[in-house]
Amino acid sequence: MSKKVYEVKNDEKLFAEKVTGDCWKMPNISINRQVSGKYYFTDKRIAFLASGLIGTEGVSWEIEMKDIDTVKTCLIPPFFPFGILIKMKNGDKYKLSIFGRKKYFNWINEHI
Repeated sequence: MSKKVYEVKNDEKLFAEKVTGDCWKMPNISINRQVSGKYYFTDKRIAFLASGLIGTEGVSWEIEMKDIDTVKTCLIPPFFPFGILIKMKNGDKYKLSIFGRKKYFNWINEHI
């Protein structure tokens, strides 16, 4: 079994890679659940590669910065201030959980 690898495209600038965190909400999962993995941030995309042995492909995702409508900080369960809520122009929502969220929150705001 090969592990999925994130590749930066030639026209992108990498901001951060292999940032450990959790994803609590994503469009393809109907319930809020914690999925651990690594985030990758470029000036054009955000990617989340879930970690684990089985079923990570279905909970890994990639979004384009140009498709983001709004971004705001939020709490993650139970009441931790590590969350970033991303709402896409099509209505999809992603809830990221990252230590040091201010740096990533500001980066996203600067590139949407």
